[in-house]
Order: sequence, then C-alpha cells, then structure tokens
Amino acid sequence: MNRHRIKFRLAGLMLLFSITALAQDVITGKVIDAKTREPLPGATVILEGTTLATITNSEGTYSLTVPNLNGKIYVSYVGFSTKDVALLNRKKIDIELEPKASLLDDVVVIGYGTAKKSDITGSVASLTEKSFNKGVNVSAEQLIAGKVSGVQIIQNSGEPGGGITVNIRGMGSLNAGNSPLYVVDGFPIDNSATVSGTGANFTGMRTARNPLNSINPADIASIEVLKDASATAIYGSRGANGVVLITTKRGKDGGLKVNYDTYYGVQNIMNDIDLLSASDYRTVMNSLIDTGAGSASLKVDEFSGGTDWLKRMYRKNAPIKSHNISFSGGNQSTKYYTSLNYFDQDGVLINSANKRYSARVNLEHTNKNFTFGTNITSSYVADSYVANGMDLNERAGIIYAAIAYEPTLPVFDQNNNYVLSKNMNIDNPLAIANGKTSTSNLYRTLGTVYGEFKFLNGFAARLNLGADISSQRRDTYVDRQTIEGRANGGIASVLTGTNNSFLSEFTLSYKKRFGKQDLNVLFGTTAQQFNSNDQTSQASGFPSDATKTDNLSLGDPTRFIATSSRSRNSLLSYLGRVNYNIAEKYLLTTSLRIDGSSRFGENNKYGVFPSFAFAWRLENEEFIKNAEYITSLKLRSSWGQTGNQAIDNYQSLTTYTTGQKAVIGNQQVSTTTPNRVPNPNLKWETSEQLNFGLDFGFWGNRITGSLDWYTKTTRDMLLNLPIPRTTGFTTMMTNIGSVRNSGFEVLLTSNNLSGPLSWETTLNMTWLTNKVLNLGGIDNIFTGSAGGTANVAIIKEGLPMYSFYGYTIDGVWQTGDDLTTTKDNVKPGDFKYRDLNGDKVVNADDRQVIGNPFPKFMASLTNNFSYKGFNLNIFFDGAWGAKMLNNNLVDTYFPANLMRNRLSEPLLNRWTPSNPSTVYPSFINPLGQGKKEVNTYTVEDASFLRLNTVKLGYDFTFKNSVVRGLGVFVTGQNLAMWTNYKGYDPSINPNGGGVRIDWNAFPTARTILFGVNLNL
Repeated sequence: MNRHRIKFRLAGLMLLFSITALAQDVITGKVIDAKTREPLPGATVILEGTTLATITNSEGTYSLTVPNLNGKIYVSYVGFSTKDVALLNRKKIDIELEPKASLLDDVVVIGYGTAKKSDITGSVASLTEKSFNKGVNVSAEQLIAGKVSGVQIIQNSGEPGGGITVNIRGMGSLNAGNSPLYVVDGFPIDNSATVSGTGANFTGMRTARNPLNSINPADIASIEVLKDASATAIYGSRGANGVVLITTKRGKDGGLKVNYDTYYGVQNIMNDIDLLSASDYRTVMNSLIDTGAGSASLKVDEFSGGTDWLKRMYRKNAPIKSHNISFSGGNQSTKYYTSLNYFDQDGVLINSANKRYSARVNLEHTNKNFTFGTNITSSYVADSYVANGMDLNERAGIIYAAIAYEPTLPVFDQNNNYVLSKNMNIDNPLAIANGKTSTSNLYRTLGTVYGEFKFLNGFAARLNLGADISSQRRDTYVDRQTIEGRANGGIASVLTGTNNSFLSEFTLSYKKRFGKQDLNVLFGTTAQQFNSNDQTSQASGFPSDATKTDNLSLGDPTRFIATSSRSRNSLLSYLGRVNYNIAEKYLLTTSLRIDGSSRFGENNKYGVFPSFAFAWRLENEEFIKNAEYITSLKLRSSWGQTGNQAIDNYQSLTTYTTGQKAVIGNQQVSTTTPNRVPNPNLKWETSEQLNFGLDFGFWGNRITGSLDWYTKTTRDMLLNLPIPRTTGFTTMMTNIGSVRNSGFEVLLTSNNLSGPLSWETTLNMTWLTNKVLNLGGIDNIFTGSAGGTANVAIIKEGLPMYSFYGYTIDGVWQTGDDLTTTKDNVKPGDFKYRDLNGDKVVNADDRQVIGNPFPKFMASLTNNFSYKGFNLNIFFDGAWGAKMLNNNLVDTYFPANLMRNRLSEPLLNRWTPSNPSTVYPSFINPLGQGKKEVNTYTVEDASFLRLNTVKLGYDFTFKNSVVRGLGVFVTGQNLAMWTNYKGYDPSINPNGGGVRIDWNAFPTARTILFGVNLNL
C-alpha cells in the first residue's frame, strides 16, 4: 500500500513540487496518526506561500529544503485534518494529524429513522449543504439538480416560482403521477398540497406551480434521495417513484450563532430565438407572394422602423434578491434554530414576478429519557403571471404572439392605441402582456410536533403529529385592450382554495448489540388525511375595466359562472423494518408496509409492499485487509415492491354531474348524470425493482464512489380501457399493462489535491432505457398536443413511452427529379416525405417512430477549488439522446397563415432554383401535401451541455472577534449552453416528464449575482 500511496501523491504534486538552489536550510521530521501513532506515508508537506513541497516516505518521514526557518508549513493527508506548523527556527519537526470523522460514519436520514452510511443496504444518495448547487436555488429540488445519478430534474418553465418535475429512475406511469414522494422533517407532503394556480382556462394563463416553492432552501440541512425498493418500500403505495427526504437545520451545543446571508443579482434571457427582421420579413414575404405562395394583396408595403416584438417582451436586467437571517444554539438539553427569509424575483418577461416571506422555528428539548420538539415553518408567496398559453389565435401567450406578429408593425397607432394586425387573429403582444393580468397569494403553514420516550434497554416510542395547511387566492382579469376582453366586455375570474393535510404517526423501535451483532427493529402505524376545497367565480360584461376582480357583481348577471368542489382522501398504514448487522461485515434489511387507501376499489383497499436487501462490507474481510489501497468496499443487492396511488380521488366510484338540461314532455329540466363506470377492483400500480450496487473508497477515501444497476418493472398500470358504448361510456379506468425502466448509475468523487490548495472533482453519470411491455390488449395509444398539433406521440408495446410518431423527410424535391414516383401533388422545393409502404401516397400509414423524450445519457461534473480564503465552484451538466417537438419549427414550416413571422434561418436559406443544395423547402406551398407537423425536421435533438454554475468566493477569518466569519461571492448561472436545438432551452419541458413539446415556454434566465455571508 505504501508504494501505491507514494506514487499517487507524487502524481498529484507534479505541478507544485520544486527545489530551489538558493535554499539554505533543511527541515526533517515524521508525520503520524495522532490516534494510532502509525506513520502516514504519502502525506504532503508544503511551505506556506511557495511551491516548495515534499511527501513523506514509507516510514512517514520527510525532508524539505527551505530558504529560512521563519515560515510555516502545511501538512495534509487524505482523511485527516490539515495542520499548519510554524518553523520557529527549528530543523526537526514531528507532526501528529487528527483523523477526520470517517465518511462511512456519516449519519444518513432514511425512512422513519437514521443510519450510518456504512450500514446502508439500499441505493441512497445523501447531500448536505456543502454539496448543494451554488446557483440561484428558489426551491429544494434545485439544490440537488444534476447532483444525483439516476435523477432527472426538469424545469417546466423559466417562470419565477414555476413548476419543476423530478423523475427518479425514469417514468413508470401513464395516468398516475411520476413525481417522487417528498418528506419534510418526517411529514409526507402531497404534491398538490397547494392550489395549482391554473386560473381560468379562457385566458391562456394555465401555469403549473411548484409546491416546494414555499419552503426556504436556506433552512435545509440535508436531502436524501431514496432510489431503490429497499429504501422506498417503507413508504409503500407512495414509494414507486422514489422518495426525497428533506431535513431542515437544527441548533447545536454552544452559544448563540447568528448567520446573515444576502445576495442581489440581475437576470437576462439565456438564449434568444432568431426571427426575420422587419427588412428580411418584407423581402421574404414579397418574394414568396411573387412566386405564388399568396395573394398579391398581401404584399408588404414600405415601412419605417418596425418592432422587435420579442425584445419588447423581455425585461432587461430583471432583479433578484434574497435576505436570510438565522439564530441557532443550545446546550445538552435544549437546542433551537429559527430563521426569517425574504426572497424577491422579477421574471425575464415583463409583468412576471415571485415573492416569498417565510419564518421557521425548530426546537428540541431532552430531559433524561424523554425528548420532545417541533419543526414549524410559515410562508407567504405572491406571484404575478403573464399569459403564456398554447393557443394559436386570440388566446395566444405573449411569446407566441411576439414570434408570429408582423415585425413591420409599430406598437401604437396615431391615437396611441395598440396596433392590430390585419392578417391574423392574434392580439398585439404588448396588449396581451398588459391586458391579461393574473396574481396569486398563497399562505402555508407546515409543521410537526413530536415526542420520544426511551425505556428499558434499547426501546424507544415516538409519536409524531403534523399538519400542512394552505390557502390561496388567484385573480385574473382580461381587459378591453385585448381581442377577447373587447368581445366580452372584460373577463374576471377569482379562484380560492384551501388544502389541508393531517398526520398521526406512532413508531416503536428496539436497538440492541449482541457481541458482534447489531439488531435494529422498527414497527409503526401512520394515518394521513387530505382535504381540498376550491371555489371559482367568473364574470364578464363589465361597464369598465376599473374594478377588475374587485367586484364581480358589476358584470352581466346572465353570464356569471360559479363552481365549487370538495375532495378528500385518506391513508392508513402499518409498517415494519428489521436491520441486522453481523460483525460489521454482513448487513441484512427487510421491511414491510401495508397501506389502506380510500382512492381504490372496495375489493382492493389494502396493499402489501415488502423489500429485502443484503450488503457485504468486504473491507472488513481478512482477504481484503491486505489490499491496503482499499479503504472501503461494499457490495449491495436489493429487491422490493412499491406502489403508486397518485390518481384523482373517487376514480373507483361513480360520481355525478349536475346542471345538464333535458326535455321531458314540453318542459326543460335539470338532470344529474354519472361521470364514469365504477370499478370495485381498482388498485394501485405496483413497481418491482431489483438493484445491485457497489460502494467504494480507495487510498484513504481519496477516491470514493458508487455503481448501481437496476431494473424496475411497473405492473397493473392505471389505464382507461375501451368498453362497449352500450354502457353509455367509452372507457373505464382499470389496472392493465406494464412498463420497464432499467439503467446504470455512476458516482465518482476524487480529492485531487489537499493542503493550502485543494481540488475536489465529482462526476455523476446515468444511462437509462424505458420500454412499454404490455398494454393489456390495446394496440396503441396516441397522445400529446399543442396548438394545432395533435397526436404527436405513441404509446405502444416494445417502444419507450411517449415516442414521437411522425414522418421521415428525405430532403427536398429537386428540379429534374422523377415526380411520377409519388401521387402527391409535389413540386420542386417541396419536402420529400418517405413513402414507407411504397403506395406512392404519403399518408398516416407512412408514420414511424422518430425519437423519444428520454435522454439516453445524463452527466454532471463539479469541480471545487480552494486556496487559503478563496473558493471556486464550477458545475457542468448535460443530457444526450432526447428528442423534443419544437412548435416554432412546426409554425415555420406549416404556418397558420402566410403572413406570420417565423424563424429566420429556414426562410433566408430556403430552396430556390438558384439555391437547390439547401436542406430547407421553398415555403411556396407548405400545406400542399397536408399538414404533416410531426416529422424529422420539427422533432429536434434536445441534447445539450451547459455551464450551469460558476461561483467565486472569498472567506475572511477573524480571531478573538465577535465576527466568526465573513464571506463574499459572485455567482453566474446558466452562463453557456452548447446545443443544436433551435428553441429557447432544450432542458425545459412544459409538459413535465411526459411528451416533450416546446410551445414557447417561459424562457430561461442567465443570472449574475453578488452576495455576502456574515456569521456572528
């Protein structure tokens, strides 16, 4: 081992090591382990402020030539605390290094408890504050984005407070959810625990929100991601999509500590879209009209100026700021942590913003064998939205409108009214931005109160009570500046809602050591209930726009609409787990959970979810101990079953709708009609997962990591099965079908340099495949739509879920080609669609799979450097192999009408007789062969590599001062992206984890911010 260590150290010191001929003194000594008194071969000894360095030999001794004996040396060794020693005119200096706490002794949060990292048998990723992302983190998910192999975190849009989709080890459901279960300080929260904020559909302002946005990320101490069934089965019917455990900060022994963090930054569009300029638009459109693409009456006249509509939508240098202050401390019996946070972010689109105020109190008191405590946070979140809908016409969002609107038009006419296009039924983009307003206000309190009593010898009883209470109001108004508002005399909508969740949980645990054996047993029962109430009121026909949503009674009473809904579901569970450790070598874990859910049929109220796992710590075996370069080596294997119950309430029952009209005799009467066929056998989806893993640490944990291979099969998928129309319905939700996700995950961390200059690298890599195995007799399912594009994806046995299904384009027809090979009315310059069946007609029978939305490979690379007080973090991430339907390309190749503006490159480089070698068509007759929107031109490669974050900071140190520490930093986020995708951002998916359709989602921001950390 000694030779291995010395060689490794020498390689790491090649850039630092030098010998100067001017040195006059030689210092010598020995470096040893302060606890074992053993020598430390390969330890680094470096003279402060120079590149003079050496390493200890196999006996732990060193010799270093120095200019004088007045300086200071730094001594470092992997796994030990670095020590600085003043020379003080000494030539012989022996040094003792204190070992750091072992990485394997780190405590990891698991379901309903904690465990040493060395005792974990499942696939669990644990991140602490040190490992979190260093960029702008508005919610908990962003702290770990790109940091965990096997986890894909997808931003639904760049909107402040916008939705985030998290997929752990792929997607396994079509109609139930694919999001993981989030557990905050022991409280399982529902992803829909806040009003979704969809507003009124007629406004095109449907916007997904992030339920974790109300939790202050600065309060989070650690996040554990449970990935395999051994780790997640303890959560039963909610564990199929993985579990994310969020633990907030606690007080520690010692005096009062005050921490104040603040930052201020500016945001701008990360990537822009290249459209035809006003001049190019006039030239291109007139040329197309001259060659027969449209009527001569559409020709664009001379103009002055014109408008860059997209730039009018952007907010330049949009501010973002945060202030966070915390107070913590305690003694052996009482510990406390409390914080206050203010966060304010303006979006990069005008009139968009997100603001949060939050407070937290975490308190724990221990008195002999009894411990009780509480974790409570309250928050207020205010949002301002912009219309960003997916409609093609008057309900279009501001981005689509800004792209399509003629760039030759001014903003206002001579009377200072918004100019309207004569050629399209789309609002002036600024009229949409200023005339469709929507705001929401959310109040949320999430907290737990717990007590634990330890008795006899190793027993502990714990009671945990919790509540998650939220209420929200969303106001939306469409005024007369817009087409829709003028037609309806203004439209107002008010949505209010409350969501409450209550938890009661009791566990009994027993821990005992028998010689070299450790036994840890847990039993428990838990009950949780969810309640939601929503009310929506809509009015139109107002005398003016002055009152907006303040007084809906001013609207036309004949057009007033009011709806309300109430929903409830509950979960009753019993759980157990046994951990058995034999001689710190053989680790066994088994768990069982029984869940009863109100969501499922009377014949399947309860489900059973078992798991088994075994791990072997090879480093403690005699035949491994001689391989001294191995610090830790653990083999893991696990099997288990988990469930998915994330469907709407009452799906197994018949529910009824009132308000339908029927004529009986000569009278019109109100009726009540059923919504669905009941299914008493409806049950949860079940995922069965097999996992094999390897955890390792080499050369004193200088290199650490893990490898995992898994296969997860989801059965009894919840699908709408076609049924005879004689029932009065077309489908019934039932359990059929299966899908498989399998993959390989790699985590590598390397401590490349230690000492005054340290360098650590972390690499995450993920390979993932998804395959539909069975659809229960259904041939295929078509799904996905946006704007005028429908049925863009297919779900079929043998294919990945949501595979794009469309036409293959083999270039462009050229002058001189034999056009008789097709019966289609094609001309030179038209797309050449592939005729798969050879019948000379290109129609729906010639579609095929042209890609899928899942990346084949994902990776991230983090480098952390520190030198004295300076620290530098550089974070790259990327994904390769996914496809996305770019609706800007759909509208470029198949415009709703000729005069809409489009992407510049295809039109400026379009096919003409004098430009036949281009890949783009002529655009003279784009719909001549039908509107074949989904094809190999519009479905693009969404691969990307991104410079996600760069953070440079400096930490000041203070001795004998009230100030414990002061840090300053500058951070850049989304600094660069390398991609061939022609939209704003290929990493965004407005549809979450499903069909990837880019319909001009809210653009991603590039952020530069400056901050200060002050510790007292």
